[in-house]
Amino acid sequence: MKICMVSTRHSIDDARIVHKEAKSLIRAGHEVVLLFACNTEYKFLKYDGTVILDIKGEQGKLFNGIKMYGIPKRQGILGKIFNYFELSNLAIKLKADVYHVHEPDLSLAVAVRTKKLSKKLFNKRVFIVHDMHEFPLAIPYDHACKYIKVITFLFYMIYDYLQMKKVDYVFTANSLVKNYSMMLSYKTNVDVLYNVPSLLIAPQPQIMSYLNNEKITLCHEGSLTFNRGLKEVISVIEILRDKVKLKIIGDIYGAEKKWFNSEVSKRGLSNNIEITGWINYRDIGKSLHGCNAGLILFRECMQNRLSGPPNKLFNYMNAGLPVVSVDFPEMRKVITEEKCGILIKNQSVNAIVEAINQLISNPDSILEMGRSGQKAIREKYCWDKMEQYLVSAYEKLEQLL
Repeated sequence: MKICMVSTRHSIDDARIVHKEAKSLIRAGHEVVLLFACNTEYKFLKYDGTVILDIKGEQGKLFNGIKMYGIPKRQGILGKIFNYFELSNLAIKLKADVYHVHEPDLSLAVAVRTKKLSKKLFNKRVFIVHDMHEFPLAIPYDHACKYIKVITFLFYMIYDYLQMKKVDYVFTANSLVKNYSMMLSYKTNVDVLYNVPSLLIAPQPQIMSYLNNEKITLCHEGSLTFNRGLKEVISVIEILRDKVKLKIIGDIYGAEKKWFNSEVSKRGLSNNIEITGWINYRDIGKSLHGCNAGLILFRECMQNRLSGPPNKLFNYMNAGLPVVSVDFPEMRKVITEEKCGILIKNQSVNAIVEAINQLISNPDSILEMGRSGQKAIREKYCWDKMEQYLVSAYEKLEQLL
């Protein structure tokens, strides 16, 4: 089958979309193309603003071995309407059998229009696969002012209910979102595809022993923002400066980077903190080597509480690192079942310090939790197992063509 993956908010180097799902489907014998939103100069950028791919003047361009198409992302309501028609017109021309969408709003609306017009113009049956990375209601709910939160919640739930009638298959990143999806349309097939590492790309390293006369190296994978505990982490490093180091595998941007630079200088923490900058997905596993524990410190909000587990949880486990995480449902499920980390009740500095001191005072637990995490990845949470659900779902759809 020909599969067109559509996204307007994800990077063309996205781990789940490109390196896992698209490449798995190509290995299974399908043709996959990507239709993403680029900037007005027809360039795809990294988070730090450098160019990943320039497709100006191209019908499409190969990236990571996959044909890539781009439409400029425009701002405002009129911009979204223009994008809706431009994306769906290009999607129709690509004449795919399946439109696999990665956002619940514009991308899904594009696929719905494409499905309708493909039937009308070409008498062609196409399928829509909706990939719910997160809980769909969370972002609009969190961003709404307190007086209209309930109205916003109900509005988007009705929208999801109506759109779900046009969807043929759903993938979610956790069981909470799966249950929500089945509530909207109990007859639609739904599978959970955890955002887990591929052992082909990131083979498990030998776990490094931690000696309690050394500084323990904490790491945070991905952009470290205020919403992900930046302020608290800096305070923790200041309190434990003689005991810990921090490795940020990724970067900090904008006003948060300005705040970070100022605070690190003012508190004299430059020798305790390393920032790698933006890292290619294939190199993330290697960048975790030498660390002793991984941090997940999301703030309390609907999006953080009901989404996840994030990539970083499983990447930490695969690297043999115990996880220090906030006690949110999906993180709690994995960490408690697999005995691979410490849950903290809130994002407070005191709670984080207490958890880290617990690791420092018991070096054997670092090895034990690290081994437990790696075992869970091998037996349950590796992409090699998730891939089977993905490929099987597409086999079912292919039989319906």
